[in-house]
Amino acid sequence: MVNTLGSPQNPPLVFLHGFLGSRASWRQVACRLSRLYFCILPDLPGHGENPWPLEASLDFEIVNDWLLRLLETFSAPKIHLAGYSLGGRAALNFACRYPQRILTLTLESTSPGIPEACERARRLEEDSARAELLLREGLPAFLESWYAMPLFASLQARPALRAALKKAAVQNDPRQMAKVIRALSPGLQAPLWNCLPALDFPVLLIAGEQDKKYVQVTRQMAAKMPTAHHVIVPGCGHNVHAEQPQILITPLRQHLDENSARQKLS
Repeated sequence: MVNTLGSPQNPPLVFLHGFLGSRASWRQVACRLSRLYFCILPDLPGHGENPWPLEASLDFEIVNDWLLRLLETFSAPKIHLAGYSLGGRAALNFACRYPQRILTLTLESTSPGIPEACERARRLEEDSARAELLLREGLPAFLESWYAMPLFASLQARPALRAALKKAAVQNDPRQMAKVIRALSPGLQAPLWNCLPALDFPVLLIAGEQDKKYVQVTRQMAAKMPTAHHVIVPGCGHNVHAEQPQILITPLRQHLDENSARQKLS
């Protein structure tokens, strides 16, 4: 399922949500950009109203193929692409595989992967255990442990937002979520660090000030990417676009508008 905002005559801007999210996750930000951009907000495979056959394979190459089909639906040969967390990993993987399709790339709280094989194996074990917990105890209990992770500590100060995120997440099918957490685990994803220096389109890297892990990761990414602009958003953690949408919109709009203007002149 896909929602769109704005005129198809405008440059296409695709938003990819994170794990447990849906096409609604980016809506507040997309509404602010829809006057100048054709905003495309899909449900990622396995999420929302885009169920994935439980017996079918799922990996990031398959997600690439799904995204290519989506772009064909909208006759969009080149796009502005934005992704958060899992959606950011999908966006970066697509951009490395199909750089000719990218106008700009925006990555929020995104890692290019785990370089060490032993650490990837450990992460896969963790995600397999999370999938088992999810299937055994159901989504509500899983969400309690998920949002108790240090990654989401900033949400403790935002109980209404935390409750809203849980309410939205629980609409997902637990079997689908278990499949996604295993199949798209960073433990199975090939690291993309070596791809970063070759990306020649404008990149915006975003991290929340209170998310120390991703502040460091995105800083390391920026050092390898000649075309990257790195922004640390104050007063928030991992989920920047949900916690501080009004602050995020300024660097995001500037990133898009400046590079759209440059492309018109070229």
